[in-house]
Amino acid sequence: MPKYRLLPFVIAMASAGQLHAQQDAETGDQAPEALEEIVVQGVRQAELNALERERNKDTFSSIIATDDMGNFADQNVAESLQRLPGVTLQKSEGEGKYVNVRGLGPGFVSVSMNGNELASAGADDRSVALDALPADMLSSIEVIKSLTPDMDLNSIGGTVNVNTISAFDRKADSVKMKVQSNYQSYKGEFNPKISLNGTHLFADDTIGVGYSLSYEDRSSVVYQVQHHSDSLPRYITPDVDTLAEPYEGEPNLIPFRYEARQEDAERTRTSGSLDLGWRPTENSEYFAKFSYTEYQDLDVAMREYYRFGQAGSGDIVYTDNQSGLFGLVDTDLQQQFFIQDGTSETTAFSLGGKNHFGEEWTVEYDYAHSEGDWTKPDGRRVQFRARDLAMLGVAGPGYIKGQVVDPDVLEAMSGSSTLPQSGGYGGLNGYQEGERRQNNLLYDNIFIEDSFRNDTLDQVNIDFTREFADSDFLNYIKFGATAKERQRDRNKDRWSVVPGDYTNGCEGDEECLQLAGARLGDFATFTPDHPDIQHDFITYDEAERLLDITTPIAKYTDPLRTGQDSVKDDYTLTEDTAAAYLMAEFQLSEKSSLIAGVRWAETEFASTGNLSIRNDRFEVANEAAVLDIAVPMEGASSSYDDFFPSLHYRYEPREDILVRAALWTSFTRPSFSEARAYADFSGRIEVCNDIPDSANYGECSDRPTDIGAQSLDDLSADTQNFYVSPDNVINLGNPTLTAMTSVNFDTSISWYASEDLYLQAAAFYKDISDFIVDVSGVSLSFEDMPVTIPVNQISEFYFPPNQVYNDVNLTTNGEQAKVYGIELSYSQYFDTGLFVQSNMTLIDSTADVGETIRVEEIQLPNQADTTVNLTLGWENDDISLRLIGNYRSKVLERIGSCSQADIDADAASGIPENCADWSDVYDDDTLGIDFKATYQFNDDIQFYFDAINLSEDKSFKYFTGNEYSRGNVLFESEDFGTSYQVGVNVQFM
Repeated sequence: MPKYRLLPFVIAMASAGQLHAQQDAETGDQAPEALEEIVVQGVRQAELNALERERNKDTFSSIIATDDMGNFADQNVAESLQRLPGVTLQKSEGEGKYVNVRGLGPGFVSVSMNGNELASAGADDRSVALDALPADMLSSIEVIKSLTPDMDLNSIGGTVNVNTISAFDRKADSVKMKVQSNYQSYKGEFNPKISLNGTHLFADDTIGVGYSLSYEDRSSVVYQVQHHSDSLPRYITPDVDTLAEPYEGEPNLIPFRYEARQEDAERTRTSGSLDLGWRPTENSEYFAKFSYTEYQDLDVAMREYYRFGQAGSGDIVYTDNQSGLFGLVDTDLQQQFFIQDGTSETTAFSLGGKNHFGEEWTVEYDYAHSEGDWTKPDGRRVQFRARDLAMLGVAGPGYIKGQVVDPDVLEAMSGSSTLPQSGGYGGLNGYQEGERRQNNLLYDNIFIEDSFRNDTLDQVNIDFTREFADSDFLNYIKFGATAKERQRDRNKDRWSVVPGDYTNGCEGDEECLQLAGARLGDFATFTPDHPDIQHDFITYDEAERLLDITTPIAKYTDPLRTGQDSVKDDYTLTEDTAAAYLMAEFQLSEKSSLIAGVRWAETEFASTGNLSIRNDRFEVANEAAVLDIAVPMEGASSSYDDFFPSLHYRYEPREDILVRAALWTSFTRPSFSEARAYADFSGRIEVCNDIPDSANYGECSDRPTDIGAQSLDDLSADTQNFYVSPDNVINLGNPTLTAMTSVNFDTSISWYASEDLYLQAAAFYKDISDFIVDVSGVSLSFEDMPVTIPVNQISEFYFPPNQVYNDVNLTTNGEQAKVYGIELSYSQYFDTGLFVQSNMTLIDSTADVGETIRVEEIQLPNQADTTVNLTLGWENDDISLRLIGNYRSKVLERIGSCSQADIDADAASGIPENCADWSDVYDDDTLGIDFKATYQFNDDIQFYFDAINLSEDKSFKYFTGNEYSRGNVLFESEDFGTSYQVGVNVQFM
């Protein structure tokens, strides 16, 4: 694998001459000069400043400007960006985290700092979490929506570029401080924030220093209701043996699980930046830029599960197809108290400069290093459970509920004489009706997780520009090259055991032995605030005490960290890329110009991974032997390259009219989780009895002893008495994925009517090839899967040749996707002080994922049809008031499989079991309303107040469902309440 080592050449170029310090009009550079911070006065002048920057750029962009105190309107970068046309926000626990641009999700949007890509050790996709970046460390934020060849084209959606504070941009000495307190309604606590930034110029303004420091501690409580993330809803019909008569009605499509979750989060953000610049002559400039962000997230989660999926064949008691009510036995009530303290650190620095040779040549160069680390060294939870319960559940349009009931209730509803598998209710040791504190819940699981990610990215850029001042047609020619080296590592170790089964891990400690068989009633409990949590939980202090004493049990079971949970998510990958470009600007007339060019990009990718199978049913109690299976898979590698041409046209027929048009090409690489090689059987592996004269012939279970197996040897490939069930859920990586490519067309017309009135209309179109989509519930045999599954190395189980597995989750390249839409912007300021700022984006899309996945076309995932931002405000010299609304229509998150073969398979029964388009998951529409007010006490002091989410908007995701579920079925909801902020900005110079 080649390595690109351009740094020595860059250093040689840096010493060859002096930098040119002139401030030219922009020519589409990655770090454009026009993004300097300009001091503005109030909301009106802030917008005028942003519009002027956008107008001066050669590419179509949207820019966020600071106000007169150097502040953005929102507290983190993602929330600032959601006010821009064509940009929507993805939230996590109430805070903006990722951005979508023009209907394309965060995986299509690249994020750079000071013109260079940022490493990210967060989720295993390519998205960069922007909530860790406080706006106080930045001088500007820009969304570039059409890209020229001198930019990184790994971005079909667009590029978000953030710039740290620079003294040469601010052009003055300054020191600013912010002090703030935040209050979230559900948490009920005040949380501090303090930040300081400044700029200083020395030595006759030839040396500039910019810096920022920020600290914030923010606590919040979020209420969630969730379905299982991987397993799909299922069809049921009553089938207990004791029914008065066989059920002959229609099936009911019910959720796999119901979970009520309360998340108590304490997030601490610490950041700093330093920008050093030196301009020793008018022809020279050097810079060194450094930034550091640390994001600590202490998350305490109370999770209450109603495990409908535990009820298998012979456990379905009752259904009502009109109301959606259903009754089951052999279900579990489960509580988890989860504590995890994670830290995300991102360090970035860059060194570079610019040299001007004579009157014509300019060379710009820089070396950038970025590293992200995510560490969660001691994620931990305790779990309490009651088994063999009778349970009622109900699901319908947008909700799931569950409740433990007396078995007599189900007997009466169903007409059954007795119910099997329902002995966990009542008595001295069972579930106690009507009690919040369930003393008899057994401590049946301890879970420990050490998780680490590292992402390291090195980048070298060099650009040459030749200007033609004497030419009436050719303005400049520009060419250059970029090389990147990226390495990403993931290591996650887990221990998940029943404490009472491995008491040898206590090594004779009496308290450990006692607590290994504890019940919830042995501990102090409390009542969570979540309105849907029905029972009391162990307290935080008691959970920590229990974990501290019994953790040796967990570590005893897998001292070498070779179990399935400790290997299935581990990987190492490398990605080396190289690019070169050539472009030129042509002056077509006095009022029009054209930028034309092409970029070549090459990618080389390699990864490691494992096939993992959970196999613990025959592990012997108190023996530290792990029977889980982990087989290294063949190293996956791929390489691809292509040319990406573009044309960018600019026309100004009048001083107040600007017309743009661009035809450009770009690409988006697969995410790390999508392209790496891995395969895992979700949960415990299920096998089926294939012994013809056995009483359990044809039965399947993840408990082999329940269907006739006596030992692990009975399951082996040698005997072939039991085979791996085709109904196992299998999760796959897909190393055969290729990068998506797109042909993009953008056009816009802007009318700068006056300083009080601005209108813009923009239209865009994207034709995406090989677009990537997540698909659940695909039917595939091992022979047809996109990664080689090394089952030939597994002797413990028998995998029948050519067997089709019915529930495979993977990512695949689709055929074609098209996105087209318009952006409309309008802002106006009135003499009375009233003003309106607004924009609307209307998008439509179609996507063909291929007939083997989905027969009909779908909407492109992560695309919202309608986005509207509306600000109504009033301001004078001292006071500014704004009411801000943000609306986003629903978006498709993932799809279910529905091929023609699936439709044909369902034709006989008339029930869509194989065609699972009902399992499409949508994120419902949202409407957020915020209020912001500032009071300018004097030239140096400003007070502000923010009220966030006054509409009490909730995130709501759902399965599409069908007639058998009575419409939508809840997938996940999140209620994050309302937050308030009050603070003061002080300017010292």
